[in-house]
Formats: sequence, structure tokens, C-alpha cells
Amino acid sequence: MRAADASALVNASRELLGLNDAVGAERVLSPIMPRLRSDHEALHLMGLIKRTLGHLNEAERYLRSAVAYSLNDGGYYNDLAVVLQALGQREEAMRLYRAALALVPQATSVRVNMVRCLMDGDDLAGAEREARAFVTAQPNVESWTLLGQVQRALEKHEEALASATAALKLGPRMRGIQHNYAIALDRVGRRSEALDLYRKLAAEDLDTSELALNLARALYAEGLKKDAETALEAAIAKWPGSVVLHSTLARVRVLRGEGEKATALIEADMARRPNDLALRLACVDVLHRAQQFPKALGILDAALRAAPDNQALLTASGVILDELERPMDGLKVLRRVVELSGDTPAAQRNMLSTLIRAGQASEALTLVRQLRAADPDEQYLIACEALALRVLGDPAYGALFDYDRYVRGYEIPAPRNFFTAENFNTSLAELLRRQHRLTAHPLDQTLHNGSQTPRTLLALEDPIMAAFKGSMDVAVRDYISRLRADESDPVGRRKRDRYRFNGLWSTRLTNEGFVPNQIHDRGWISAVYWVAYQSAEKPREPHAGWLKFGEPNRRVAAAPAERALEPKVGTLVLFPSYMWHGVIPFEGSEYLSASFEIVPA
Repeated sequence: MRAADASALVNASRELLGLNDAVGAERVLSPIMPRLRSDHEALHLMGLIKRTLGHLNEAERYLRSAVAYSLNDGGYYNDLAVVLQALGQREEAMRLYRAALALVPQATSVRVNMVRCLMDGDDLAGAEREARAFVTAQPNVESWTLLGQVQRALEKHEEALASATAALKLGPRMRGIQHNYAIALDRVGRRSEALDLYRKLAAEDLDTSELALNLARALYAEGLKKDAETALEAAIAKWPGSVVLHSTLARVRVLRGEGEKATALIEADMARRPNDLALRLACVDVLHRAQQFPKALGILDAALRAAPDNQALLTASGVILDELERPMDGLKVLRRVVELSGDTPAAQRNMLSTLIRAGQASEALTLVRQLRAADPDEQYLIACEALALRVLGDPAYGALFDYDRYVRGYEIPAPRNFFTAENFNTSLAELLRRQHRLTAHPLDQTLHNGSQTPRTLLALEDPIMAAFKGSMDVAVRDYISRLRADESDPVGRRKRDRYRFNGLWSTRLTNEGFVPNQIHDRGWISAVYWVAYQSAEKPREPHAGWLKFGEPNRRVAAAPAERALEPKVGTLVLFPSYMWHGVIPFEGSEYLSASFEIVPA
């Protein structure tokens, strides 16, 4: 084949790809690729085609070859990095992005991709650094908007608003920038201003499901619940395939007291799209959260008749059967998932609680020890091992849930620059209440009569929060110093001289509020600090609002709560993250705590 003919076919393939016809592009280019094995342009084009088709491993091979034959093309490095990022190879992807940036310093797409890659890897601090470098190099609408998005992910809402404001000044008529500015206003608690802007944008053109969702959430937060519901209904009529719109509307209806009728609109769309698995699972999730277990099971049974080996459906069915106090039936379904998955750890892990509730504690103990061999520090696995031992009456349980040894309380003195501990706690309480107002959206909460902030309060730049973290240090170091550095001790085996915060959040309960029993999967040592506590003068339950230990998240007859601690303002309690803990239904006007996890540094 003549070079001119080959070039014409490459150009034709490139045009087809530009028209979003990747199949046609591949069909044109594939026959001549053996003749173009050293042609970097053809190799690059085939890599892009394979990426578009979702054939990432093949895309990687072609793009690596393109880079090898043209070492100075920054676009090739960038495109290879995009594929590696999609394959989860973020470290190498970042190296390639940096190489691309060195070759083409003004390439906006490379800088955006770098920030997105760091965010994908949950390196938000790194993403913020790169986004700031982007703003410094190219202070435009795109860079300021990206920086604001990273700051929002870090819960730095005031800074995110400043970035959104800068972007708005550069693009005042751009709808996307106005929408982003409204979101930033919403996040700092200026909800009425945000709602006005959402309404203005929607009146001009309700052009995205995201705008419709934010409008509805803002309406609900402002107490306009009927308007929010109406807005969601109209949005679903326009975007019937939007799972998040359906889930939000169903959540609104659950909170209105609709019970199992809350998912009526989802079910109607499910009938029109019987193969939409995501919609069915969203419906089941809403019903599960609303404790409408029989109806959730009915929906799953209908879906499983059409797809009997679908692992997501089977897993959900096993969970619901267990919730219905049918653990033997649930276990049968979950065993099927393990079989279909090829004994993957995730599927085996999902069986543990149900095995114990179904009376198979010995099997659960064997399985959990196998899983812990590969992941010895996962706190849920330790909790399951302890529960199996407890049900079996094995004295080894006492070593894992040794409350006298592992649960310690500390009275925290006033930090520097605060006259008294009472003065500090009053200031901290005001700061935390403000965070609950800003970040605890009613549609996102699962607590009963309460709210919980996200764990990113670590990024909250406030001198009171800095004082709080600093004041915890002496107690945390004392707790760690008392641990026994022993490989057989799941707490002491991780003993180190240094530690870091892994999460920081706050819980606020009102009358009859409670915290369900839980553990912290990826923690090491967990903490609860009581900031404010106004209980009823004569509570009906003498332990109302107390922190309880030992009772798992799903009831096991042989495993009731074993220990409870009375909340005392200014007291910090430290305990292993694998210990089941929750708050007994509170009676009073306010229960306010700050909680955190630490892990070895």
C-alpha cells in the first residue's frame, strides 16, 4: 500500500473518531496497522480509539508505543496517563502528567487531569497544591473553578466561595460558573442567596439534572418541602433515568411519612425500564433505609427472576433477608454470591454477620481468621472475630473486648488561651453547632433526631478547632503509651511513637435521638469527646444518652451491650476502633460531641 493511501485511511479513521464513531474508526484503521507499527501518529490514534471503546489494556499498549516513537510529544504522555489513571495506576499516571506538563507548560487539559488524578486517589491536599499552581500559571475561569471544587471536597467552604467568586468575575454570564457560585453560597450557609440564584437559573433554562437537584435540596433546606417535592417530580419527568433524582424524591417522601409508598415514582419508572438495575437498587436502598424490608425484598425477588445470578441483587437480597430475621435464608443467598464471585474477600466478608446470626459462629470464626491473614488491621474483621468468640463462649473474647484495659476516660484541661475548660467547651460548642447548620443537610442524614457532620472537619481552619486537636494530644499519647507492643494484640501491634488524625466529625442529637451501633473500619483508636449535654431532669431511661459498648449493629441474642458510660462535658473517651459502640436514645434538648479516629503515622 502506498504511503498516500495509508495516510488517507488514517485521516478517515480520525474523522470517524471525531464524529464519535469509534467502531467505524477501528474498522478503517485496523487492517493497515501491521504496516504502521512504527508510525507514532497511527499508534496514538489507535490508542485513542481503544480508550473510547473501553479496551484500556490495548489502549495502554498502543499509547506506550506512540510515546516510544515520539518522546517529545506532551499530548501522547497525557493520553497515556489518562488510561493509566483509569486502570488505577495513579502514581505512574502522575509522573506522565508531569512529563507532559514539562513539554507543554500551557496545556490546560494536563493541569486539570493532574488535579483530577490526585482527587481520584483521595490526595486532596496534593490536588489543592496543583490547583493553586494552575491558578498561578493560568488565572482563568477554569483554574479558579477547579480550585474551588477541590476546596469544597476539603470542606474549606469559605475558601471555595472565594474561588467561585473569582471565577464569576471572569465569566459573569456563564451559566456553569453561576451555578458553581450558587453551590458555594449554599455550602457556607447562605442558602437563601443560593436558592435565589438556583431559581433564576432554572427559570432561564432547567438544563441539567444537577441544577434541578440543587434547587430541590435548597428548597427543602429552607423549609419549602412541598415545593422541593414538586421540583423533583418535574425534574424526573425530564430526566427519568436519573437515579439520584429518584432517590432524593423518595427520601423526601420517606421523611414526610409516606412509608412504602415513598418509592411509587421509582417503581413506575422501573416498570417502563425493567432492565435498569441501578434504579432497582436505588429503590431497594431507600426502602431499606426506611425499614420497609418486605417491600424491598419483593422488588429484589422480581429482579432476580430476570437476573438470577446478578451478584449486586443477590447481596442486597441476603442483607434484607437477614434484616427480616431470616438469617438462614439470607446466608443461603450470600453463599451463592461467594460461589459466583470466585471466593472474593468482599463476598466472604459480607457473609460474616449473617453466619453468626444464623448460628454458624464456628464457620464465621474460621473464615474471618482467613480474611485477617491478608488484612490483619481491618477493624470490622476484628469485631467479627470477637463476636464469633463471644457467641461460642470462648474466653479469648475477653482479651479483645477488655473494657478495663482498652476503654479509658480523660478529663481535658483548658487549652492555652482559654481561661477555663468551661469557656473552651462553650466556644467549641458554638463552632460545632455552626458546622451542623452548614454541612448537615436533612436529606443526607441517617441518624434519628440528630445530625452528623462529615469527617473532613480536620480541614476546618479555625483556632478553636486547632486548640481542640492540640488539647487531645496528652491523653492520646498516654493511651498509646499504655498499650502492649505485642503482635498478638490487635491494638498494641500497631503501637508507634507518632500518630495522625484519620477523621474528625461531630454528632448532635435532640430528644429521642440515638446513634446506631457501629465500628470504624479503617481506624485504630477511636474517641468521643462530650462538648455539650442538656439531658432531661428525670429521664424515663436512667441510661438515656449514654455511650454503650459491645452490642453489634445487627441483633445477636447472645451479645447485648456490656458497658455504658455517662456523658460528661469535657471528658474524652478512647477505645479500639473495632469495639461496637452506639448512643442509647437520648432524652433532653441537646447532646453534642466531637469524635475522631487516629492511626499510626
